[in-house]
Amino acid sequence: MENNKYPENYFEHYIVSFPGIGHAPNEAGFEKLAKLYIDIEGIDEFFNLIKEIQIVKENNDWSYFESIAEDFDIEGLDAGKLKELANIAINVFNNISESQNFSKETL
Repeated sequence: MENNKYPENYFEHYIVSFPGIGHAPNEAGFEKLAKLYIDIEGIDEFFNLIKEIQIVKENNDWSYFESIAEDFDIEGLDAGKLKELANIAINVFNNISESQNFSKETL
């Protein structure tokens, strides 16, 4: 059922990427993941991730993604931590968007 809601699997890919950065599931680790994801995937893909996160929030599908983290044996990413992971991604995106808008205005 959820696969129809998230056909691109942005958030799933994001979650599965987390263990590879070698950080604890905390604010610093989540910020590191967001910045690394942008460096590797680009800002447009990060924007697609953010759009999907918004849908996850609206649907309150945290338990679905918690089960994905469990399926991939990713420790420490329960529903609460996934919400934190998502919110930090949104904050990083908003900060980048604001700074890019600001720099465009000053040119």
